[in-house]
Amino acid sequence: MPNLVQIRREVWDLLGRPYLTTPDGVDDTNSRLNAAINEALLLAQRLAPFPPAIQVSTTLNFATNQASVPLPVRYREVVTVVRLGPIPQPLVRGEYHLLLRTLGNTTGTPLNYAIYGPSLYLFPIPTVATSVQFDYLQWLPPVSADTDSNWYTDYAYDFIRYKAAGLLARRMMAADEVQVFETYAAEALQALQAAVLSEKAADAPRTMRTVGAVPPPPPGVVTAQG
Repeated sequence: MPNLVQIRREVWDLLGRPYLTTPDGVDDTNSRLNAAINEALLLAQRLAPFPPAIQVSTTLNFATNQASVPLPVRYREVVTVVRLGPIPQPLVRGEYHLLLRTLGNTTGTPLNYAIYGPSLYLFPIPTVATSVQFDYLQWLPPVSADTDSNWYTDYAYDFIRYKAAGLLARRMMAADEVQVFETYAAEALQALQAAVLSEKAADAPRTMRTVGAVPPPPPGVVTAQG
């Protein structure tokens, strides 16, 4: 499975092995390559989402009359939100604008929640300090050690290296190279999305249709015998 050091070397080769520096002339090549690779890795997850996903549980605290709090870092998808107390109460998810039109700035005991932008909102707005247990899926962490790898560094290898090269080429003002790398990245993305669909199909429960079995006739229906 390709790891960070292998992908970094590939991206560096694609760019012609440039010497990347900070404004004061300090070598910053590896740092910039790593940043572009991780940016491409996150894009791969967003454009072709697939497990493995990391499920995390955390407590989010709302002060009195506080309508929202920021979502956790690397938030990907909510699983459950439960208002904590003597009797924990699962909250019902709603569409932000609909809840806002319906409840507005109404205060009370929260029964609903919404996710809008980078924030979690409670409806009604809590009249007392309130804590919720927030269970959610995270995007995979950035690759940082040379030996780091994951599902995407394998299946999205081509997309990550071409996208990272394109990102860096754009910052280097190399317009012709940007176009080439973006074209290859788009082709690689199609292949990645096809791989994701294939993996999802392989993980789907087997049914009579998928294994070729013939379902029994409805009760009372007589079939011809060979």
